[in-house]
Amino acid sequence: MNILIAEDNLTIQMINREVMRKHGFRYDMASNGREAVEYAVKNNGKYDCCLMDVNMPEMDGIEATKLIRKMSSYFPILALTASASHKKACFDAGMDDFAQKPCLPNEILAKIKKLSVKVYRLVARTSGFDVTEVMPADRQQAEELRDLSNRNLCKVILFENPNRALIVHKNTINKISYDYNVKGQLLTEENYTEMLANEDKELNTYRELLLKSFDE
Repeated sequence: MNILIAEDNLTIQMINREVMRKHGFRYDMASNGREAVEYAVKNNGKYDCCLMDVNMPEMDGIEATKLIRKMSSYFPILALTASASHKKACFDAGMDDFAQKPCLPNEILAKIKKLSVKVYRLVARTSGFDVTEVMPADRQQAEELRDLSNRNLCKVILFENPNRALIVHKNTINKISYDYNVKGQLLTEENYTEMLANEDKELNTYRELLLKSFDE
């Protein structure tokens, strides 16, 4: 997990560092909004989530979020502020969630987990399946994935084509990976060639394969 932290208070910076280290998260620390924008642009596509303080010198968190949304690919941003009056402005700027200070570490970690949803991409190889996590394209898609997660579901893209996606139980990905990559029930070169030649037929086969976990 890669986290961008934007916070000017030295004590809170220290607390955030300890929380990140304790849970094995990698992080970059920005001391103001301008630095946060620079990190986001320089490391485009790196971050799973951002903890964004609202009141900071040089550039506040709201203005920083507006620039990040224009200049960087999507990643979720959690607003952290002592004033509830900032809530509407934070969401209007493009933030995904809001937490009022003082905020306990467990609350922040729960929000990071909730916000950091991904799309799964399932790619068939001759030796098995590769499963990768893909960041949502935008805030709207992220909200869709969070709703699915609340129902123990996830979204899987087949053939690296976003138009060919299935909604399946969250445990399905692990089951598919185990069945094919651990138990050794691997695709043959012949089957893989047939899959490429007849995508629709194979898509139905994978649909049955993915959804069968509901019955077990």
